[in-house]
Amino acid sequence: MLTYLRIRDLALIEEVTLEPGSGLHALTGETGAGKSILLDGLALLAGARASLEQLRQGADRAVIEGVFDLSARPDVQELLRSQGWSDGDSTVVLRRTIAAGGSRATINDRLVTVAALRQLGDLLVDIAGQHESQQLLRPAAQLRLLDRYAGLEPARRQVETLFDDAGKLRARLEALRGEERERAQRADYLRFQIQEIDAAGLSEQEEAELHGERQRLRHAEELAELAGEALELLYEGEGSALELLDRAQRALARIGRLDASAELGLEGLQEAAFAVEEAARRLQPYRDALEADPERLSAIEARLASIDGLRRKYGDSVAEILARAEQARAELATLEGLDEQLEQVAGRLRRLAREYDEAACALTAAREQAARRLQEEITEQGLGMQGARFVARLRPNAPDTDTGLPPGASRVGYEGVEFLLAANPGEPAKALARVASGGELSRVMLALKLAEIGGAAPTTLVFDEVDAGVGGGRVAERLAERLERLGQAHQVLVVTHLPQIAARATHHLLVHKGQRDERTVVRVATLGGSERVDELARMLGGVQITDSVREHARDLLGGRG
Repeated sequence: MLTYLRIRDLALIEEVTLEPGSGLHALTGETGAGKSILLDGLALLAGARASLEQLRQGADRAVIEGVFDLSARPDVQELLRSQGWSDGDSTVVLRRTIAAGGSRATINDRLVTVAALRQLGDLLVDIAGQHESQQLLRPAAQLRLLDRYAGLEPARRQVETLFDDAGKLRARLEALRGEERERAQRADYLRFQIQEIDAAGLSEQEEAELHGERQRLRHAEELAELAGEALELLYEGEGSALELLDRAQRALARIGRLDASAELGLEGLQEAAFAVEEAARRLQPYRDALEADPERLSAIEARLASIDGLRRKYGDSVAEILARAEQARAELATLEGLDEQLEQVAGRLRRLAREYDEAACALTAAREQAARRLQEEITEQGLGMQGARFVARLRPNAPDTDTGLPPGASRVGYEGVEFLLAANPGEPAKALARVASGGELSRVMLALKLAEIGGAAPTTLVFDEVDAGVGGGRVAERLAERLERLGQAHQVLVVTHLPQIAARATHHLLVHKGQRDERTVVRVATLGGSERVDELARMLGGVQITDSVREHARDLLGGRG
């Protein structure tokens, strides 16, 4: 509840201070007196958008400050504590400053963003003006009103969350499916690479061995001749190295027998002979094996050409070619895993669709009950429309199969709502947007607003001339009664031109213009006694205020101060 409001240098207001209490507050005064400026200040305090055009002429800044009692709002106290905006006090001080350098907002002297101020202001102040009637004509606004009326915001948020989650999954699924052809082509290419490399049966040692074998086959005749020549010189020919070594060994052995003191290296000659014999032993099979083999040479050339072809495609060496095959296998496994991922995402979307269907169907059932209750409540209020009938009709959404959810699914559920009115008995109900009478429209809008906030948590409710189009008599009386009852549960501020409402107010505030230093200023006075009677008489009788008009004003007050 608002307990203190100070507005300085806002439009025509130089400085105004109010200390509202509980119950219904009527703000009255001549047209253009500045009543709406007070509400503009309160809206700014609650986080409304600010403009430098709102500054009082000649002022460098406008300041709006308000104090709210939170004794009946533990939810707001918890929000303040959770955000670090309060140390547990049962009051909160909001301040808004508008200057050329920008807008500044504080909560309990802690600097906050305007968005944060708006978050808190939405919980503390509910402002309904004439412009809101036009907004409530839109189907989306009507559905929000129905959901708020029935307390279905949590259920609606659940549906919205499920719809948003489904949208993310659907986008992921479409992305995966969009890549499917590309991935299939890539997978085929990888399989071809793997198959081609595996079919080659490569090993890192083979290439070197093939090069050696090719070299031997290319020079087989020359190698055989050289081997034969070496074998002839070492072992087989007359005067071979082995024969000469044998003769030299016998000569040295005879010297040793004749001269025991001679040391001429007989052992070395023996070792040399053994080496010659070993070389000859190896040369002979090597020479015998050497022969031209054109077929084998052709096969080797073909094999090496195949390896060269793979090298040009996949790497500079056999090792790199084999490594490329392993890389292709890993990438192919990843691509094949994406197919599994696609199925997993599709499965999650199917499960989410079932969850959405369950939540949205429950929301539909609750809305159907709420629509019936709202119809009865608005029709019962009547507000002077004798025999009028209000209808809240749910309309299923058009089927849409592109959401991944059941047909007709939307972010707000399976349906919208349309408010209709049959203003006179026997007439068909028509959409509110087509109701001809502005007065009827205004009364319906007010009834809807009263129904919406009737069961809400205690807050400060502000009505800015929403009684426009309501004349007098029984209609005004019923409206005044309703607002008076509303004031028993909420703090209500009403800008009104109806004396019936002003008379029932707990507090009557007169807004009027005055002069100060040759400038217009807005002043606010709390009325009581004869002053209140005079203001009610003005509202009743206009320019000519007679004793009978004053008596009528006293009757309206019915003993209220």
